[in-house]
Amino acid sequence: MPYTHHSHSGSYCKHAHDTLDSVVNTAIKKNFKIFCLTEHVPRLDDAYIYPEEKELDMTPNSLMVQFNEYVKHARQLQEKVNNDSNINTKILVGFESEGGINDEHLDMCLKLRKDINAEVIVGSVHHVNGIDIDFDQETWNIAFNKYNGLQGLYKEYFTLVKNMINKLKPEIVAHFDLIRLFANIEIIDDETNKKTKISREQRLNINIENDWPEVWKLINESIDLIIEYDLAVELNSSAIRKGWDTPYPKDDIMKLMISKNVKFVLSDDSHGDDQVGLNYQFVMNYLIKLGVKDVFYYDIEDGKVVKKAVSLNELLNDPFWNINYPDYTF
Repeated sequence: MPYTHHSHSGSYCKHAHDTLDSVVNTAIKKNFKIFCLTEHVPRLDDAYIYPEEKELDMTPNSLMVQFNEYVKHARQLQEKVNNDSNINTKILVGFESEGGINDEHLDMCLKLRKDINAEVIVGSVHHVNGIDIDFDQETWNIAFNKYNGLQGLYKEYFTLVKNMINKLKPEIVAHFDLIRLFANIEIIDDETNKKTKISREQRLNINIENDWPEVWKLINESIDLIIEYDLAVELNSSAIRKGWDTPYPKDDIMKLMISKNVKFVLSDDSHGDDQVGLNYQFVMNYLIKLGVKDVFYYDIEDGKVVKKAVSLNELLNDPFWNINYPDYTF
């Protein structure tokens, strides 16, 4: 009985793989209770076309065409799956915002919410004033240098996160501390003589709360907005397949969120069949370690989106990984 509130497919995301039909079928076979379809919104400027999209000569206009095709396809799947009494999975349809580009982009997201009647918005920041901060180390380093190091970059990123939350009020706040993904350096371990990665925070012995109060204040203010608007923060397992030992967010921010009674939802941020529910066991261990008793999920009841709680005990006792459902043919 797992849930994910954040997913992509190779049909509509050029850095993903496997079709939308295939990833939905995988969720059904794994007995997902809720599977949210949240492809990226189009970007309005050629400057934000991703490398894999440039190779296909895509433009802001073709991205919008692709997005509209996605919505049509997603609604068709939703109708089939949600109305089939033999299937335990329920589909919700929405999108990921990619906030942080500019206010015009956020305005478009608000318009798209109404236009497609989105059940969920996954609110995220992938760009720091035009620079993609989760594409690769080289691009992240450009942002790092532009803002004169880690403190300046974090401050700018969390300012954008706060702005995105305040303007979009997304049901799900995605990979809250994504800015940390490439905040690492390679060093030679003295004992093993092998390269290893440590975070710049570790190398500098930085405690954000104590050492960078302006950054910590922005984090606090974003969390307060999440609570005020009754939003949820995703525990995003994709960080683990990208080399972390925890999901997003890391434990310093998680402990602050827990102290303020933030509501958490599960997300795999899957980009193909093989990533649906990937590394959820590590997310569960993380929650147990931090003392979280319940997580939440979004559902549809009587045509309305509602947020519900489920205990960790219930999730842990469910044999969903052992159930082998037959393929569902669309």
